[in-house]
Amino acid sequence: MAPSSDYSPLLAAEHSDHAAGPHEHVFPPPERATKRSQRRLPRQRPPLWIPDPFSFRSVGSTSPTPDRDGASTDSDSDSGEDTVYGSESEETGSEEKRQAGSAPVKNESASTTDEEDGWEFSLAALQKDRTKRRRRLLVLFPAFLVLTLFFVLALANLFGPSSGHNRFYGAYASKRRMSLDEVLNGTFYPETKRVEWVAAPADSADSAQDGCYAERTPDGSIILSNLFDNSSRTLIDGADVTAPDGSRLRWSRYQLSADGQYALLDTDWTKVWRHSTLANFYLHRIASGDSPASSRPQTHPLLKPSSPPLTSLALFSPTRHHLAYVHANDLYILPASRIDTEPRDREKGWEGEAIRITKDGSQTVMSGRPSWVYEEEVFSSDSTLWWSPSSSHLAFISFDESEVPQYDYPIYNPSSSEAAADAGIDGWEYPNEVGVRYPKPGYPNPRITVRVFSLARYLSLSTTLSAEERRSSSLLTLRLSRPFDPEDEGEVVTEVVWIGPDELLVRMTDRSARVERIGRFDLASAEWQRKSADAEEQVLEGEVVRETDWWEKDGGWAEAAQNIVSISPPATAEGARSHDYPPGYLDLLPHANGFVHVAYFSPSTSSAPIFLTGGEWEVAGGIDRVDLQRGLIYFTAARPSVSRHIYSIPLPRSFADLEALRSGKAKHPEPTLLPGQLVKKGEKAGLASYKVSFSKGGGAYQLDYDGPSIPWQKLYKVEDPDAPLILTDNAAFAERAASYLHADITHSRMVLEDAGAGTGDVEVNVMEIRPPMMDESGRTKYPVLFQVYGGPNSQIITNKFQRDFQHYLATTLDYVIVRIDPRGTGYNGRKFRSTVRGRLGEIETKDVTEVARRWAEKAYVDGKRVGVWGWSYGGFLTSKLIEANASVFSLGMAVAPVTDWHLYDSLYTERYMGLPERNAGGYRNSSVHEMDGFRHADFALAHGSGDDNVHFQNSALLLDRFTMAKVRNFRFRMFTDSDHSIQTRSAYGELLHWLEGFLLERFGHGGRTKGRWKMRKDPNSARPAFGPGETDFGEKQ
Repeated sequence: MAPSSDYSPLLAAEHSDHAAGPHEHVFPPPERATKRSQRRLPRQRPPLWIPDPFSFRSVGSTSPTPDRDGASTDSDSDSGEDTVYGSESEETGSEEKRQAGSAPVKNESASTTDEEDGWEFSLAALQKDRTKRRRRLLVLFPAFLVLTLFFVLALANLFGPSSGHNRFYGAYASKRRMSLDEVLNGTFYPETKRVEWVAAPADSADSAQDGCYAERTPDGSIILSNLFDNSSRTLIDGADVTAPDGSRLRWSRYQLSADGQYALLDTDWTKVWRHSTLANFYLHRIASGDSPASSRPQTHPLLKPSSPPLTSLALFSPTRHHLAYVHANDLYILPASRIDTEPRDREKGWEGEAIRITKDGSQTVMSGRPSWVYEEEVFSSDSTLWWSPSSSHLAFISFDESEVPQYDYPIYNPSSSEAAADAGIDGWEYPNEVGVRYPKPGYPNPRITVRVFSLARYLSLSTTLSAEERRSSSLLTLRLSRPFDPEDEGEVVTEVVWIGPDELLVRMTDRSARVERIGRFDLASAEWQRKSADAEEQVLEGEVVRETDWWEKDGGWAEAAQNIVSISPPATAEGARSHDYPPGYLDLLPHANGFVHVAYFSPSTSSAPIFLTGGEWEVAGGIDRVDLQRGLIYFTAARPSVSRHIYSIPLPRSFADLEALRSGKAKHPEPTLLPGQLVKKGEKAGLASYKVSFSKGGGAYQLDYDGPSIPWQKLYKVEDPDAPLILTDNAAFAERAASYLHADITHSRMVLEDAGAGTGDVEVNVMEIRPPMMDESGRTKYPVLFQVYGGPNSQIITNKFQRDFQHYLATTLDYVIVRIDPRGTGYNGRKFRSTVRGRLGEIETKDVTEVARRWAEKAYVDGKRVGVWGWSYGGFLTSKLIEANASVFSLGMAVAPVTDWHLYDSLYTERYMGLPERNAGGYRNSSVHEMDGFRHADFALAHGSGDDNVHFQNSALLLDRFTMAKVRNFRFRMFTDSDHSIQTRSAYGELLHWLEGFLLERFGHGGRTKGRWKMRKDPNSARPAFGPGETDFGEKQ
């Protein structure tokens, strides 16, 4: 490509047709010199001298001009001006002039010029000057030619058609690169709205009307709307919600009672563990729609507020407005009739008015809320309360942690040390300690008891009996007819669910999750007895209706999931044709091919599943709704495995329909996509992510599109889905996001041949996050950073809209990011994930290493700059990959990793590894114990000192192993008092900046192109001072 005329003053002079050289197609031929023109030229002012950055001349030097054959020719000035500006020699005239007295003409011209300017030239002096300049040209011309060639090649490389840079600086020139602070401050968080589907209030014109939903406003009011009639009204005015002293109540979360008469509000919200909190609760009476608000105060505390709060949770019943709550680890029920009675003392609320179900609550005994390990590893919730559909009974679990060892860790700075010192608070110099009952593999688990309290029975007993007699006479303890031996491995409860007004299922496994049993309890057949206050609790024995040995079946484990859904209509459903369907329930189970599908069990005592769906895809996340009125089952499917779409299938209406499916005479119905999802008619669902929630009557639903494009939320009518109500379209966010550069994302399935573990060839999902307009030609070499998690049943590859740390590295630092879901992860069938049983970290390491090895061979990848990072299980897998010393990864970054499975909690570890005494070799191999690989890679380790989940002890152990093995090429950072999420005192942002700095120090900025000139980075900014794919060749520090 020819250089433009604005950069080359060296070539700005006129050229003869003998001096055009390689640029003759650019520069015009010179005008013929005449006496008239020669006389005029000396009167012109000399042009302004512009230094030429490409010229090697100093002031006063002559300007060489290349000849066609590569020789140099002299040039003389027509104007008599200094030759530093470029000149034209008389020899650049025609050959005829030189043969027909050109010398006299030249002399005449020179004489005339000399007379006008006072200059004197002789022919001899002129010839001598020409000789000198010819010699200079012979020396300078080769340098000029090389410089010109270099510049042309550089321009071709920068703007060539294969590099993509010409397109980047064209279509993308006006777009910004995201900064890490913008990633952290919410710039790329789309707007979401939270609506709660509610039953129509009893005072409404049509209390059976469907489609009602509630929304909270910024001022603390609650608005009730209806999708079908487009009505909207203020259900609760924030100004009416007041504390006992009359001040406006600042509340955090709310629940509405099923009958719409009360709202439960919480304040002073305090986090305990990942899902659990403590709060002070208030009950607000909702004014009737056809009458003015009551003159008495409408808001009362449930109990006297305390600091810190002592109430863990509160839960309305599915009918009316009974309220169950857990206070100081004991369970209480406040019946609706007592709530309707104004409390005697407004400041104390209904203290002393509730039915106390348990009386043994302590720091180690709790009812209605889970222990730490059950909250984290089984229920992912702060509640173990389950109301029956009719609100007659309440099932709950009691936990006794008295035999569970306690893990203590310090809180070094519970408040700002400086602030405490300034305030004169004593004792801040010593850290606080937090203790958590944390069972580790092989140590005692919490002892569990499943109970049912019958509120209906309690309220039916004579009031002449004492409250304690009524309580003990209404309480049942549930036990399986074939319980697990507590002296052997004990038992773990993973699910409690009502499938009828008096029918309950309890799912249990042994301690290592090899064997699963489901017990059925029929409270209608219970022989309720009147008990004295000191009598033992009544026991109801449940029949084991299903039992599976998963270890024998496929070498896997029993999942800790809550997927059972009743076929019986809820007590509030009117007109549901409950007798049209075979009685029973639905569950999610692996089909014969190992993929999880919807199974029907009818009757509820049946042990044989009848599958309603099938195929090499899985139902993910549970069953969304069973619509008995329309005869439909809605569910979310991972179809393909990295996507989430909502489907429906018809519900079998008779035993004959079920038998046809069981025998194979009828095929599984083809699932139907829920309207609203962006899939063209007749086409299969593509890469996208949706989630759904249905209204109380099932006639409306909220559909959330989570990506990969800009998310949105809409409300649809089931019978008329063509005109949805838009909750959020994120139009403003989309406009803002459009001004930024965004990474290019590709998905692929990679076949790993001879993968071992008896599985044969396997396919793994791989996702690549690429820099914008990435050069794939191989001229630009990019560093690759693998992001891994890899835990059993997990999935890191999704199609949700994300602009996170990985996208920042790709768009701003020009890194290629690769995510992989190796064997052991979810939604690819039981065979794919069960192979890791008993050897966590082994198979995943093989899969990730093989993918990384193939990625390093790609033309655009810099094989010397391939790294890996991960958090939690991903930190463990990162450490195992560096430990493997496979010469693929030269860098690893592990955040809060498990380094030895003896140190993690029992329920998670034993589910996948078994008991330590039965798998000692597996525990040894799965720990991070070989140190040689860490000597050959750069390694960064970070952990929060207040991590209650993966204890800091894990990183301390690894650091000690580094010390003993004399491993020195690593970085470590502890984040004071941060838990597993590393957020205390803005630690999360500091962590990402620290990781970024480590990457830049070891790998530098992104793509490096051969032949690209060096460009200087701005040392004060992580953002590169050059275009994509450009960086310097600085050595690793």
